[in-house]
This record gives sequence, C-alpha cells and structure tokens, in this order.
Amino acid sequence: MEKSISTMDREFFRAADAAKGHNDFVAQATGVCLSFGAQQVLDNVSLSIKPGKAVLLRGDNGSGKSSLLNIISGFLRPDKGQIHLRLNGSPVNVSTTSPERLARLGVGRLWQDIRLFPTMSVIENVLAATPRLLGQNPLMAMAAWPISRRQERQARERAHHHLYLMGMEDRDNSSGDKLSLGQMKRVALARLLQGGASLLLLDEPLAGLDQVSAASLLETLKMLRSKEGKTLLIVEHQHEKVSGLCDETWYLSGGKLSFNGVHS
Repeated sequence: MEKSISTMDREFFRAADAAKGHNDFVAQATGVCLSFGAQQVLDNVSLSIKPGKAVLLRGDNGSGKSSLLNIISGFLRPDKGQIHLRLNGSPVNVSTTSPERLARLGVGRLWQDIRLFPTMSVIENVLAATPRLLGQNPLMAMAAWPISRRQERQARERAHHHLYLMGMEDRDNSSGDKLSLGQMKRVALARLLQGGASLLLLDEPLAGLDQVSAASLLETLKMLRSKEGKTLLIVEHQHEKVSGLCDETWYLSGGKLSFNGVHS
C-alpha cells in the first residue's frame, strides 16, 4: 500500500518551496546508493533536474545509467538515499510510491525494449495509456454511460493529437507489429503523452535507427521540450547527436555522478 506523504517529506517540500527559484526542480535525489551483491552501482549520487530542461546522462556500459532511471521511475528501490519529484503540482517521495502511481502523476519511461501491444492498432496502443476512464470499470461504465462515452471520445481526440505530434496520424489503424522501429518509438512516445507524462526518462531513444530516422526523432524530442514543455533525462550512447539538445551532460563512472566534469 502506498504511504501518504510523511511529515519529513512535507518539511522537505516546504523548504524547497521557500527557496523556489534557487531550488526549483522536477526531480531531486540525495545520497542515493545501490548495490547488486558486492558491486556498488550507485555511490552517494545526488542530482537535481530543473523543469523544462534536457539532460544527457553518459557512462560506460554497466555504469548504472539504466538503474538510475529505474530508481527515479520507481522500478528499483535504492539501498539508501531519497528521491523527490514535483510533477504537475504534486509532491512525491519516490520511495513510498508505486511505479503505477508515478506514471499517473507524470513520470514517462521509454524503454530500450519498445513494448507495444503487437496485435492492437496504433490508436488502441495509445488509448491504453489513458488514465482514469470510467469505461475501464464495467459497472461504472453502465452507471454513468453518457459520461463514460464522453470521456472515451475526448480520450480518442487526445490520442489523435498525440499521434499527430509524433507524425504518426496516418498510421492510426496499423497494428503494432507492422511498424518500423522508429515508428514504434514514436507510438511509445505518444503513449507517454497520453498518460500525462511531464518528465520523460528516455533510455537510448536513437538506438537501432538509421540516420534519417534518428535525425527525425531528435527533432521530435526538441519539439517536446520547446513546445510541449517536457523535461527530458536521456541515456544515449550516440551522445554527439543528442548533446545539442541538452542543457547539461552528466557522467556516471565508478558509481559516482559528475556534472560536466564536476563531481557531486
């Protein structure tokens, strides 16, 4: 069961609000440690991501980049340390919140393994991420049928809009298994937008794409940041392609996080 926000967390956010402008953040981690057996993956990592910023997270294979994304999105619990998020006006302690609730509050995770439903259409894949629909509960759908129908119509309109933003509006009826890898990534991004994501954690979004598809997707990420106001944390080995989009570059090495060459 998810815990309500604790007194300590309330004090944390009260202090952060008092320092707003100096301490404004979407995600903030303090003293995060993670080990797998005897291997220290993250060693006293602290960070802060500002609203509307784009950050490139670099490091060698096995340096803990994906693990850090998994911790921020709630799929891994750190051995030590705290992660706080401020999403769509809601203060959240990641350690006491489920990944499902974090997703509802605005954390969007793009995996290396694109997880579309292969036999569902593109529009159905995006609609599946729509939160809090009455129609998801058969009893509620029958009890409030006009409201449920209106919600479904509005959700479909939003899904078409998000596919339009991704340049995928003409493939809305294609099945998920008929898409190229680049198209699948765009549908996955549209699905994150449909779910209300404001913080996008992107794990190698350009991997496996040819030059044309990679350049096109990079322009889409720039649009998401500049026009849609999304905050981006990007893990990408093709860092030279992403660096122009990002405000900061972070490095993970030996469990330590450094910022543009300066250790935390």
